[in-house]
Amino acid sequence: MTSQTFPAGGWKTRTVAIPRPLGKPALLRLRSRGPITTYFAKPWTDTAQERSSGAALFHTWGRSWHPFVLPGRYSHLEVCKARGNGVARWQLDRMLPEDVPPLPTTVAGHGTQLFSWEGEQLEMRYEYAARSGGLQFTHHAFDTGESLEVDRTGTQRGTVRVAGPGYLWVHSAPAGDWTLRAV
Repeated sequence: MTSQTFPAGGWKTRTVAIPRPLGKPALLRLRSRGPITTYFAKPWTDTAQERSSGAALFHTWGRSWHPFVLPGRYSHLEVCKARGNGVARWQLDRMLPEDVPPLPTTVAGHGTQLFSWEGEQLEMRYEYAARSGGLQFTHHAFDTGESLEVDRTGTQRGTVRVAGPGYLWVHSAPAGDWTLRAV
């Protein structure tokens, strides 16, 4: 596995080391540089004691940035090109905590976005404008980046409950317009 400085990029599958203190999450963003080339983000643990991969976290579409949280237990990220779809390059970059906006009580968005939430439990009503696909939500702990339980209903319309402080990842597949409003 190769070690890279940021930003990192390429046009085919590559595994990038994500240096940071052990157990701490990494705030990253990934994009394809072309409108029809899709890449998958796959986490890896590569230490003296263990080498293993996790399930793909998500896939890109279009040229949009896809911000996300890499949990602290993973040391690397593999960017894998989906077979037979375009020839564009990919770009991976770090984000700082201050680059992640706080979750407002009402927000309209498009595609994938990442928010921080400092408050207690929050319930939000959401709507996804596209006719196919839907919204996915992941709540990540601030200290480890591990996924926390999210209670939600529906893929295109419903409610999502955030249990407390952490990062809220909103992922629309395919990229579409969506809204979130506090109940």
